[in-house]
Amino acid sequence: MLLANYLIPLLPLTSALSLHGLARRTHQALALRLSSPEATPASEKRSHLVSPKGGKAKRLVRKTVKKRACKAPTVPAANTTIGGGFNANPIPASSTTASPVPTSSPSPSPKPASNSGWRMTDNWSGNTFFDNWDFWSYDDPTHGTVDYQDRGQSWDQGLVSTNSKGNAVMKVDTTQHIGGRGRKAVRLHGKKVFTGGLVLMDAWHMPTGCGTWPAWWMNGPNWPYGGEIDILEGVNEFSQNQVSVHTGSGCRIPWNTNELQTGVLTTGGFDSYNCASYETANQGCGTRDLKSGQSYGKPFNDIGGGVYALLWAKNGVRVWWFPRYAIPADISAEQPNPDSWGLPVGTFVSDLCDPYKFFHDNFNIFTNTFCGDWAGADGIWNYGGFAGQDKSCAAITGYSKCDDYVRNEGSKFNDAFWEVSYVKYFTHPTLV
Repeated sequence: MLLANYLIPLLPLTSALSLHGLARRTHQALALRLSSPEATPASEKRSHLVSPKGGKAKRLVRKTVKKRACKAPTVPAANTTIGGGFNANPIPASSTTASPVPTSSPSPSPKPASNSGWRMTDNWSGNTFFDNWDFWSYDDPTHGTVDYQDRGQSWDQGLVSTNSKGNAVMKVDTTQHIGGRGRKAVRLHGKKVFTGGLVLMDAWHMPTGCGTWPAWWMNGPNWPYGGEIDILEGVNEFSQNQVSVHTGSGCRIPWNTNELQTGVLTTGGFDSYNCASYETANQGCGTRDLKSGQSYGKPFNDIGGGVYALLWAKNGVRVWWFPRYAIPADISAEQPNPDSWGLPVGTFVSDLCDPYKFFHDNFNIFTNTFCGDWAGADGIWNYGGFAGQDKSCAAITGYSKCDDYVRNEGSKFNDAFWEVSYVKYFTHPTLV
């Protein structure tokens, strides 16, 4: 998730509430045009320039200014790492408030390496899934209409559970009218801190609908210098996923990147091959999955979701998407072989961007916020015609403001939930 200011993961817990003010610095960033068809206002078709709030007229490209800095005032509690790359030593553990959780049996022992050399180190699934995550319960740094709950509150209110299939479920409060910070929801930060590896996430369902902004992503220390990788992300009624990376100065991707992936680079008002956040008004490098109509949102859910795979190795960062009906047998057998998967959706190769210099000490994050700096931005809420969403959310909902809709239409958010089968981590003796 994007931010145009500082991530400060090592702040003490007592400083968490001050992060909201720091995040305001990105209000000046542009509303950018997404790479598919022209943005269309709720009231009429318009193919000319759109003026973002308080800024010069720009074509809407990519995401609108997603403020994401300051997203982790605490660091994950685990001292674990997968790879041996740049600065692979894990971040020191920090204290977290642990509320009681249902007792469960320990995770199975890691399996031996497959024929491809990849060896599973962690399997977060079943009754032990939530044991591997910290619950963020501070103000949303992306200014969403959301009230994130801590571990105890989440269990007590039924926002998290393990269903009859053994899948982890993360829901939102569907009370019709709400006040305060916003609608109650869950944000999880993985306890494993790692540098390099292969991570698989199998989801049967993801949050969808106008006002929603879900993501499965990862982040390093001292944003953006530890790197950020957005693996699965979008807003509102999108049906096309966007994969993005955000780094410090010096990381670039080659001019022929579109030939190395099935997705298409999103283009904005800056150099699309420059992944440095501060040099691109937080645009970074991103690619949209225009090929699959099922990589995000309702179409994703209609087919029972599938598997997203992140490969972070010496030769770069790559992301694949496999719909439920086309998951490779080697993944199902826990013997992944990325060499057999074909072109990835998104690729950020190491030729001009050392993956262990610009990315290190990352941890996985699940978010499920509402409105905020992307889903609720005027240039997104009031326009359609991009990322697979034909009509604007203003037209779909009858509300001119995302915040008003989220606060007064709780029954509309029954589909705003994650159902995750597993998150699995793998390492390799030579590639990582």
